[in-house]
Amino acid sequence: MGVDPAIAEEAAILTAIGIGTAFVVLLLLLIVILLIGVFNRRISGEVAPSPHLESDPQPDEDDADARDRALAAALAVTALRASQPQTSLTTGEDG
Repeated sequence: MGVDPAIAEEAAILTAIGIGTAFVVLLLLLIVILLIGVFNRRISGEVAPSPHLESDPQPDEDDADARDRALAAALAVTALRASQPQTSLTTGEDG
């Protein structure tokens, strides 16, 4: 009661065609999306910003404040979670 070799070969061919079609469609969508972005920038007259390294190695005071606030929030959440009793997800009971 094995699989007929002709059916297995046809299944493999159809699978390969399906996978190939999926990749081709994804690549075409990627190209279309990139072209739409290029045309949009040309029509609107915007110049794409070029990535560059900042010459100032010191971060802004605002960046430092934002980083400090984020760190304080993370520490507060960690402390809050550590102070609460653990609950079991499998039984739904505290324990």
